Amino acid sequence: MNFIRTKDLLQEACYASDDVHQMTDEERTRLQHHLLGMYNEIEAVCVKHNLTVMLAYGSVLGAVRHGGFIPWDDDLDLFMPRQDYELLINEYADELPSHLRVYAPNSKNGTFGRFAKVIDINTKFIPAGVRDNGSPKQGIFVDIFPLDSIKNRPLHNKMSRFVGMAMMYIGESVGRYKAHSKLFRQLMMHSTTTKINYWFRQTIGFLFSFIGYQKWMNLVDSFCANDNQTGYVSDLMGDYTWNPIPVVEFFPPTIGKFEGRNVFLPHQPIKHLERYYGNWQRIPPEEERWLHFIREIRFENKKPLNEDC
Repeated sequence: MNFIRTKDLLQEACYASDDVHQMTDEERTRLQHHLLGMYNEIEAVCVKHNLTVMLAYGSVLGAVRHGGFIPWDDDLDLFMPRQDYELLINEYADELPSHLRVYAPNSKNGTFGRFAKVIDINTKFIPAGVRDNGSPKQGIFVDIFPLDSIKNRPLHNKMSRFVGMAMMYIGESVGRYKAHSKLFRQLMMHSTTTKINYWFRQTIGFLFSFIGYQKWMNLVDSFCANDNQTGYVSDLMGDYTWNPIPVVEFFPPTIGKFEGRNVFLPHQPIKHLERYYGNWQRIPPEEERWLHFIREIRFENKKPLNEDC
């Protein structure tokens, strides 16, 4: 099941739009500083309760290759083993500062996606194509991906991947359909390919909207969740490959440097980078770099938030 990713098509359309803008260097620098402060708070709660947390994906790449954030990057990703992930979102989330709120599938605060996001509700962050609905969920965020146990059975994993991806695709289509974002529709009218993608996903979203977006994400999470010890793990909620990865690549975490401070990294960070990025040492030219387009970013949100959104 190899779909053209909507996020890639949206990125293409953003270059031709005057309604969104690339994050400026000043905005990116402030955002990176803000994200690092959020990481410090998350890590403090995890260390207090002996929960394992580590950098993930591009954040690992930044730590190893740049000693911190990738200069043009503007997000922060974390991994946690499923058991510790569940404890954080359901037992210890309230120990974070009051302005940091955890949203995740099958959690008391509800979800904002298929994996956990720690959101600073005192800020505002509106990506391209998203309608500003006054929700506290529309703030600066850190993504946390659960690492689930997975069996080393190729046929079983292939079938599970098909089911999991189908559920994710349907659920996210429902979310897009119910969001009613005029800007997203406008951006997706950019080309024939984007139009086809938009109308196909709107149709899927309409057909399956008898189940709400949050319920779909809860179902996906329940389908993927597994903390049985198999010797292999995978980021099923964020990485669609469903490849079994030996636990030794992740655990126990090792210590690395990130913006001058110690952070936790996967146990074998180089293998992690080779697995996900291939030639990770290569600095991509500007035209190959993923740049986020945004509608708005505010580091202090003065407007009242609508908790019902």
